[in-house]
Amino acid sequence: MGLFDRAKRNVAGGQDWAAQAAAAQELASQHLRDAGYTDGSPVTMANAGQVGGDMYADREVLTAYGNELNRIIAIGHSGTAVIRAAVDTGERIAGNPWFQLEVEVTPDGAAPYLVSKREMVAPQFIANYAAGSVHTVKVDPADAQNIAFTS
Repeated sequence: MGLFDRAKRNVAGGQDWAAQAAAAQELASQHLRDAGYTDGSPVTMANAGQVGGDMYADREVLTAYGNELNRIIAIGHSGTAVIRAAVDTGERIAGNPWFQLEVEVTPDGAAPYLVSKREMVAPQFIANYAAGSVHTVKVDPADAQNIAFTS
């Protein structure tokens, strides 16, 4: 066994580094596919610009969305909300679906009213937004239709 043959072996686990690299590449390709950036094939020089551009565009949307939610949470009035309906719009950003929610909002000390809200919900949390679920919210003082979930 030559020097470079031994270099391929992981001393701790006895595994082939090339196999580990291939497994890591497969995992990365799967994540890119799940996020909607590729069809599952590896990123190459031919598609790197498109994939990077799509990721950057998603980053911009996610940043603006997060900033708006943080703004409402910082200045909003407290209340509760009951999800009346949640419909997947079919839109995705970074692999996360957008839902159109019909929400009954009850600000503290005020009468309830209905809000139709577009919300990005990670797949692992969608069960938390089932019809009938109750959440705490903050309500934008300048626009009562603009709410942010805090629970």
